[in-house]
Amino acid sequence: FEGNINFNAQHSPMGAFMSFTCGHFGTGGGIGVEIGRPANQNLFIGVKRGDRKSRESIKCLPFARSSNAQSAVSAADFHADGAHPATPSVSFYSKDEISRHYGWATDTWATPDFTFALHTPFGSIPEPTSDSDSLRLSILPAIIGTLTVDNRTGDSTKTAIFAIDFIDPGARLLRCDDGASKHPARVGFGWKRSLGVLGVIEEDDISNARVSKDRTGLFAVQRWSVAEGLTDANPVHSLGTCAGLAFEVPPGEKRTLVLAIGAYLDGVVTTELEGHYFYTRSYASLSEVLLTALDHSADLRARANQLDAKLLDSGLSQDQQFLIAHGTRSYYGSTQLLEVAGQPFWIVNEGEYCMMNTLDLSIDHAFWELKHNPWVVRNLLDNFVRYYSYCDEIKLSQHGTSVAPGGLSFCHDMGAHNNFSGFGTSSYELSNLTGCFSYMTQEQLCNWVLLAACYVRHTRDLGWLRKNRATIEACGQSMLNRGGDLGFAQYDSTRCEDGAEITTYDSLDHSLAQTRNNLYIAVKCWATYLALEMMFTDLGDEPGTENPWRQHASLVAETIVAQVQSDGTIPAVFERDNPGYASRILPAIEGLLYPLVWQHADALDPNGSFSAMLDALKEHTAALLAQPNTKNLFDDGGIKLSSTSNNSWMSKIALFQHVARNVFELDHDSKVRAIFERADAAHVAWQTDGSSFWACSDQFVSGVAKGSRYYPRIITTALWLEPATSIASRSPHTSTSVNKQ
Repeated sequence: FEGNINFNAQHSPMGAFMSFTCGHFGTGGGIGVEIGRPANQNLFIGVKRGDRKSRESIKCLPFARSSNAQSAVSAADFHADGAHPATPSVSFYSKDEISRHYGWATDTWATPDFTFALHTPFGSIPEPTSDSDSLRLSILPAIIGTLTVDNRTGDSTKTAIFAIDFIDPGARLLRCDDGASKHPARVGFGWKRSLGVLGVIEEDDISNARVSKDRTGLFAVQRWSVAEGLTDANPVHSLGTCAGLAFEVPPGEKRTLVLAIGAYLDGVVTTELEGHYFYTRSYASLSEVLLTALDHSADLRARANQLDAKLLDSGLSQDQQFLIAHGTRSYYGSTQLLEVAGQPFWIVNEGEYCMMNTLDLSIDHAFWELKHNPWVVRNLLDNFVRYYSYCDEIKLSQHGTSVAPGGLSFCHDMGAHNNFSGFGTSSYELSNLTGCFSYMTQEQLCNWVLLAACYVRHTRDLGWLRKNRATIEACGQSMLNRGGDLGFAQYDSTRCEDGAEITTYDSLDHSLAQTRNNLYIAVKCWATYLALEMMFTDLGDEPGTENPWRQHASLVAETIVAQVQSDGTIPAVFERDNPGYASRILPAIEGLLYPLVWQHADALDPNGSFSAMLDALKEHTAALLAQPNTKNLFDDGGIKLSSTSNNSWMSKIALFQHVARNVFELDHDSKVRAIFERADAAHVAWQTDGSSFWACSDQFVSGVAKGSRYYPRIITTALWLEPATSIASRSPHTSTSVNKQ
């Protein structure tokens, strides 16, 4: 990686809501479970000259707070007086002494003395209908690390260390061998019952390959500081908070310490709906998790290397590859697979906020999940219907003095911080607001319908569709009720009381935050009507002459075209007295993504039924990018979603770019292509500089992460890996139906 290497990254297994976070200099990190931020531990990964007893300085990667390099608590604090020998110092490599390779599934730091790497392969999680070996390994709550010291050209012994100062008391040592193994000893440490590290010296790297266990040089330490553990006659004291694994490397040798870094939480971990981690069905203890990880470490590392190679061979730019790798890591760090009432329950937590299955994030995660784990999308759809749906009325007047039937919709989320909300409610939504924390009734209705259509289109699971026919019908009626004369989002839910509905862009200004008469929502409703038409066709319904879904899609399209201004752009909000009328937004085209992924060529046919709307949206987008002194780009070249807000979201920028490239082929213009290339470079800097502590973030204000940090939704960048084919340029009238089962 050639940019700024001083940034945190999450390194996570799938479905464990656990991350080993490190990379940002001077702020620590470590193993975090069920938290929305980097862990608060100090990491000591380094080497010293001499054997384990030498008093040479220990030089480490800068992943600890410098004030904590020497522990605030030590044995001296237990003595009123008396002299104590000084412990050796701990120093840190400078940025110039470190190089970093940031692959899709490996993250490697190299210094003049050693190499440290973290390996986090990912892939499909088999549907948990049986206890298969592949399922068991896919939900293993551990990752692999390697610490390699090459002393083949050295003339004296070196001693390497991997240690964590947990700060809080509770550290302990682990030994998982029974003493009978012929292989090198496996030694480890942990924090209480939940966190642990188990290590082994890689056998092939030991002199003469097969040697007795006691010659590997691997030993455990536990003191108040890493320096005490590496010099004191008593390297282990159970009162210490800093535990680690160390090994000697004689001159002429190269050795690698393989580490399993994992977590294990047993028992009930959620409220309201009581859930256990699904991995507890496969693993009985933390020790079993760590031993399994070490047993499969070679395969896990090989799979990580394969994923790295796949991304490198993608043909994408280095900046695009970085954003995909960064987004993938933070997505998996937020994933959580539970067992609730004997059934699997999939959750993606919302980054720093830890809201559970935020539906307006779920729709954006779906493109990745359908490719890897389609069953989790079905699981999500079912659980929203079962627990987090509701029926409302709509306000025909601002204060709700006159109301009409609304219909079915879905909650913003299912709870927060492992606390499921009461059924039919979310942790987020409140009444009497017109901005952040208000209801998203219209958009969440669209999101569930679009999610269902994506699932059916991808899997052809018509059995599920037939089973949910009544829900689909209720969603359709709810869409019609809310559309009014213009076909989309004309009313607010009575759940808002004196407030108004908002969109997923809750922290932006009226250009994107307001639902009613919003251009972004209009195109999303257009796509939702097409989704309903597609699903009812799959159900065997004959559209006939009165097809309400196509009629309303056409009505929305006509409404959009009627709003085109003389300069070719379209107001963000179709209300002349609204501040959003003067705003111009790039997410106007986001809703075109759905027919693109459905391969619904009829909807995107440049000569078809919606050609006027497509032309208008294309001209709008091109104008916003090309106009002199454009208000939709930041000074650094980053993309500004709204002309009137400095708040821009990386996940949504990725969707915008994907549609612009693959529906409108705007990047065929060299000027637009250059704009996107400069934007990609700016977006990398947003992450590495503007969000350096928070790993991957979504919400940036002028390039600095101000919210939605440690966030999963940037997995949308993985859409860029899809083949670059424009449906709009294909033969029109391509059939959207598949033989029914």
